[in-house]
Amino acid sequence: MSIKPFMVDLHCHPNLKSFHSGHPEPICDLWECIDHSEANTGFLRMIRKNSTQVLKQSQCNLYALSEGQVRVINLSLYPMEHGFLRIRDVPSLMISKNASEQLISLITGMDPKRIKYLRNVDDRYFDDLQKEYDFVAKGQGLSPDGKLAYKIVNSYKELEQVVAHEPNTIAVIMSIEGAHAFGCGVKATEKKSTEEMKTLLSENIRKVKQWEHPPFTVNLAHHFWNQLGGHATSLKGALNGLINQNKGIDKGLTELGRHVLRELLSRENGKRILIDTKHMSIASRMEYYGFIRNYNYLNPNDKIPVICSHGGVNGYKDLASSIRTKDKLKKSAKGHFHKWSINVCNEEIRIIHESEGLIGIMMDKGNLGSIELVKKVSQIKDPEKQREEFAKMIWMNIFQVVKAVEAKSGWDVVSIGTDYDGTITHVDPYDTSAKMPLLRNDLVSYLHKHKFHQEFWYGYTPEELVDKVFSGNAMKFYEKFFV
Repeated sequence: MSIKPFMVDLHCHPNLKSFHSGHPEPICDLWECIDHSEANTGFLRMIRKNSTQVLKQSQCNLYALSEGQVRVINLSLYPMEHGFLRIRDVPSLMISKNASEQLISLITGMDPKRIKYLRNVDDRYFDDLQKEYDFVAKGQGLSPDGKLAYKIVNSYKELEQVVAHEPNTIAVIMSIEGAHAFGCGVKATEKKSTEEMKTLLSENIRKVKQWEHPPFTVNLAHHFWNQLGGHATSLKGALNGLINQNKGIDKGLTELGRHVLRELLSRENGKRILIDTKHMSIASRMEYYGFIRNYNYLNPNDKIPVICSHGGVNGYKDLASSIRTKDKLKKSAKGHFHKWSINVCNEEIRIIHESEGLIGIMMDKGNLGSIELVKKVSQIKDPEKQREEFAKMIWMNIFQVVKAVEAKSGWDVVSIGTDYDGTITHVDPYDTSAKMPLLRNDLVSYLHKHKFHQEFWYGYTPEELVDKVFSGNAMKFYEKFFV
């Protein structure tokens, strides 16, 4: 039986809008295309008009994934952080007292009643995580039209079975974005001692490892301080005026964070959960990379791979250079890449390669190019010319990975992690998962037409390179480590 070309998405959120579509219970499922609330005031209409780069509908509902030939996804559970919900009071001076809920609903697609509830409950992260997991797990099975299905898989063997023998089924691998999900990073937990928190988090990690479908990966950090370690600057533009992510930014790992890392990676309390380094600060990443290198040297038959599921490259030669200049807009104003330290530099590309890890290139143009480059390409009126330039931008990030490795095996490191429905500034022509076949064709066509960096193809054809990036590398990664 031949398998049609398909895509693996290392990081997406088909559950996020649907899980938060109502309160106290969701009213939509993962298949439904959810439109964001209408802007019903002058201020909200202005916000909607000036935030068109964030799509106001589902990007990766399961029908869109199926249409885009996305057969395998890492579905990211994410208890909404308080930092996103406690925006500053500027909007309330301009619109009604419910301005915050309406504004967040407009941008995220979440139900305003759900937002209001989440804002008013402090210590809820672990409870939210378990409820979101149950929502996804119980939704497995046929689509509403009975033609498609999704199934959570727990190993490469199960994954291979779905891909090879269930052509209308999407294979779902569970993941978690942000270790705050285990119950830390709120006012109540910051009052507890480190020893109390170690006990609490160890117990919650043990519970998660006992799920029927435990997560394959967990991001230690996300956008806000979680008591475990510093996070990288991620928010820019208008968001900086509304949301404060300064607490803990660029800090290193804490004693509690090191404890959580050990608990997640341990096999003694259940199945190993890999660490996704996206969103960790440079200081936290440097310490983690040192730990991984030492562990892998001492345990060559039990290697722990480094995975960065969704991001881009920053073009710096090493980690120290990545953070030498503060992550302000000016830093990424010009050039080819988004130069902030949230993206990977050449040194860590080689670390990931050495660990047999994986890098997912995301579909957020703000993380793929400089402000000047993104603006220039976004303003191109000719659709075909614009697609060609965005294809070039994506290839530039991919080729930077290969150049950093300086070997043919550099092509084994790259995959796609779209971050669709993660409130991203999407790459204009590829706004949903349904557009992935178009992206595939555009990437192949660009290489054929321009022979772009042909000296780094290492004998591969454009079709072979895109197949590796779209599915081949991820599937080999799962075969090694998803056991």
